[in-house]
Amino acid sequence: MTQYLNTSQVPLSLAVFLASDSYDHEENVISATTLLKPIRQVILSSRIAKEDQSVDLIQMLPSRMGSAIHDAIETSWTTNYDRAMTALGYPKKIIERVIINPNQEEELPDWAIPIYLEQRAYKQVGKHRVSGKFDFVGEGFLEDFKNTSVYTYINGTKDDDYIWQGSIYRWLNPEKITSDHIYIQFLFTDWQRAEARRNSNYPQHKALEYPVPLPSDDDVQDYVVGKIKELSRLWNSPEEHLPPCTDKELWRSDPQFKYYLDPAKANDPNSRSTKNFDNLAEANAFAAEKGKGVVVTKMGEPKACTYCPAFDNCKQKDAYFAQGD
Repeated sequence: MTQYLNTSQVPLSLAVFLASDSYDHEENVISATTLLKPIRQVILSSRIAKEDQSVDLIQMLPSRMGSAIHDAIETSWTTNYDRAMTALGYPKKIIERVIINPNQEEELPDWAIPIYLEQRAYKQVGKHRVSGKFDFVGEGFLEDFKNTSVYTYINGTKDDDYIWQGSIYRWLNPEKITSDHIYIQFLFTDWQRAEARRNSNYPQHKALEYPVPLPSDDDVQDYVVGKIKELSRLWNSPEEHLPPCTDKELWRSDPQFKYYLDPAKANDPNSRSTKNFDNLAEANAFAAEKGKGVVVTKMGEPKACTYCPAFDNCKQKDAYFAQGD
């Protein structure tokens, strides 16, 4: 059982909420979300003894807020959809066609509008059982609610995860999910009205629907089987034999090339560069034009390391510290 450290002195009224885990933990089952994670993260995380795991309570706030929103959306549909849809102006004849989480053992009438929420499905792959629980499916269309930063949307850092997450859900639920897209429903945690007015490329509202196309079921089958085979093959391997997390998996931004007119300042962490470039050739050309100075490559920060449960026992992370990244 995970132990929580309350270093931020969160009061008990809120601490109980942050320490409550409603996730479905099942033995001998590989979840869709696990299959999306880097192999290195999955294997190293499994090697941390459960009794040695401790988490700072305040770090759970984003996850618990996301879970609370999911729970609230589910409750609104299961207890109040008819009144809400009436308030939204939908006619009674449409509302009466809605069936929430219909019984799969019974054939749906042609007039029905089926809505499925938080449904878990399973599929056997060799000796392993794969599971996944989607957020929302309406009339065959898959939707997933993401409580996240604007940065995630603008930079597309999680797009690959959305693709394979939606694909696995469809692969697990072919009778419910028939659309060839997953519709990400972004709920931005840091949206700024002023920035929306200033920048047309910035999300114009705090909520945004983002459709992502899905690959074929054959491609999904290959992805799932391949990932499970790799996890099985490397499960007991020493850490140095595990594949490193890629820059994409690390949410690593592109490198910057910093030009310093005074080379002596290049080694001073408190000194600002004279000019920054996104392209090494342009930086070198600028230095050549000036006839002096030096160009220093600054690698992007591996942001995902901060959130990795294997952080404490990962040598790849240690190397980034040694390099100053």
